[in-house]
Amino acid sequence: MQHYPDVAAAGGNAFAHFLLYGLAEGRELSPHISISGYGYCYGGNRPWEPSSVVIHYWWWGRWRGLDPLPCIPGDGAQAALAGQPCLAVFAHTVTPRLYGAERSLLDALDTLEKLGIAAVVIVPNASNPAYLAALQRVSRALYVLPYGWWREKQASNASTIASMQALLGATSADAVYMNTLTLHAPSVAARRLGLPVMTHVRELPAHDPGLCQALNSSAEGVVAHAVAHSDCLIVNSQCTAEAFQGRGVPVCVVPNMVDMPAWQAVPAVQLDAQRPLRVGLMGSLIHKKGLVDFAALADALACESIEVECCLYGAATPDLDALLQQRFEVGSAAGNKKTNLFHRGYAEEPRAAMANLDVVVNLSHFQESFGRTVLEAMAAARPVVAYDWGALPELVEHGKTGFLAPLGDVQRVAQWVVILANDPKLLAAMGHAGRQRANALYGAEAHQAAMAQALNYLFPVATVEAGQISGDSASNDF
Repeated sequence: MQHYPDVAAAGGNAFAHFLLYGLAEGRELSPHISISGYGYCYGGNRPWEPSSVVIHYWWWGRWRGLDPLPCIPGDGAQAALAGQPCLAVFAHTVTPRLYGAERSLLDALDTLEKLGIAAVVIVPNASNPAYLAALQRVSRALYVLPYGWWREKQASNASTIASMQALLGATSADAVYMNTLTLHAPSVAARRLGLPVMTHVRELPAHDPGLCQALNSSAEGVVAHAVAHSDCLIVNSQCTAEAFQGRGVPVCVVPNMVDMPAWQAVPAVQLDAQRPLRVGLMGSLIHKKGLVDFAALADALACESIEVECCLYGAATPDLDALLQQRFEVGSAAGNKKTNLFHRGYAEEPRAAMANLDVVVNLSHFQESFGRTVLEAMAAARPVVAYDWGALPELVEHGKTGFLAPLGDVQRVAQWVVILANDPKLLAAMGHAGRQRANALYGAEAHQAAMAQALNYLFPVATVEAGQISGDSASNDF
């Protein structure tokens, strides 16, 4: 009931709900056993149904000493070494698809390995085996332990905290690293053991009312909670840093990184007169991410003297379904079924999707704390057109790697796209400049230097010389 607010809100008997619905929905039963983790660890090459896990543990596993909160050995470079610092890294969520926070966590773990730091990763469930396998490759060990987000005026479950304390003691962790400000229990367990806590912040609560509602708090309450339960904050941009500075806790800017060797394999844009220009929006296809604005952009470009396809990459959502249905009905009523707006589905491999685009746009209505797809577009040598809003101006150099438009000014965005469509040399030059900028500021070396400076607040990191660290990488404003 504590873990799932929707179950609590529905009322009724929690055990009956679990038997009738929760088990089939993949919900975890309690802090004492991870149903998904047990099946992932002991199921071999075949996934187990949740009911099979419960039956196996109760009638066989518990008598054989199988761990209900399993540890899966990792294959990371630091897995077999001893004596180096160890971080207990708590993931914020695991879902069937990977989004920015999950990809950024994989990048952070890769950087920790290169800095000579061992990581044990703790996840709340094992619902994405491919993601868990990726985590294993860059960690010493992987633990599955059910836990949920912090909510104001709701105490963390005592059994969850006790399990985390036991885990931290067993792994000899030197510090705790939380991959989001939405967690609470890991910091409580760490403080009871005298361990420092680092929180990696990728959120801007003042511009994310949905997050505040999920945490049952105000924007100020969310920020204050993160500060009070951290010894150091890592933030992903200067924009995010400004929301957390001046509160007595070190704030270190560690921007997201991009795997440049992989992205440089994406061919640069080659405009083909035989096909339309392809403009893309990638990510969560919801209203606050600019879905309606992108549809308006498609309409604006349809009135121009250029052939263009406006491509949406992302999983289907209710917002998208409603938008497409509305456009179909309007087009049918007008006797016009031709469209230049296309949904291309969810891209398991972002590079493949990016290779099919010529220009990438970001039209978010809320302030992006970073803009991962913008960075990936730059790494793929694609010019970006975005709103001059949030952290995006830190990424896009107006007139050099793309264009910026005032928030909500779809017509200005369309004008920039038309300019790029009519000037192939400019489009190619901006793509090239974006790739250079991505490599210089957001490649592996820059990420390692910034992360090393942040980690020095917890323990010395000797693998990166201080001279390599850019003065823009961190802020000492307490």
